[in-house]
Amino acid sequence: MIVLLEEPEAWSLMMLVSALAVDNADISTEGKEAIRKWRSERSETSAEIKKLTDAVNTSLNRHIEASFMRRVKMAGGRADTVKK
Repeated sequence: MIVLLEEPEAWSLMMLVSALAVDNADISTEGKEAIRKWRSERSETSAEIKKLTDAVNTSLNRHIEASFMRRVKMAGGRADTVKK
C-alpha cells in the first residue's frame, strides 16, 4: 500500500496540526507567535511545502511498510501471512 499526499493536502495537514498546537498546547505566547509566523511564510504552492510533502510521504509510507502484512505463497499452495 502506498499513500501519496499532494502539496495542498500536506499544506492542509500542516495547517491543522499547527492550529491544534497553537490552540491546545501549553506553549508560550512567543512560541505561538513563532508558529503563526512560520505558517504565514509557507503558502500552499511554496518550495517549503513541496519539501514537507516529500518528507511526510516518505515517513508515512515507511510506517505503513513496517506494519504491513504480506501474503506469501508457499510450495504446495499453502499461503502464510508474514510481516515484511
